[in-house]
Amino acid sequence: MMWGYGYGAWWMWIPAVLIPLLIVAGIVVAIVFSVRETRTSSHPSAGWGHAEFDSARPILEDRLAKGEITPDQFRELLETLDVSRRRS
Repeated sequence: MMWGYGYGAWWMWIPAVLIPLLIVAGIVVAIVFSVRETRTSSHPSAGWGHAEFDSARPILEDRLAKGEITPDQFRELLETLDVSRRRS
């Protein structure tokens, strides 16, 4: 039911503008996060983070414990990891 000439709901333009803006902002944020995640996980120099380096040391320790590598090889591989970490 309209009172007057329909000017009673002047504030309805606020949700009519804000809701589409929030939807568009949510889509943009989702795209930015997905591109950022894809870039860091697919290209080593784009931002490896330290998770890959930190997970390499326990693998080397396991290989040393199993006898797959010698202590000299273990130290050499750790030095290689440290050099790689300093570059990135």
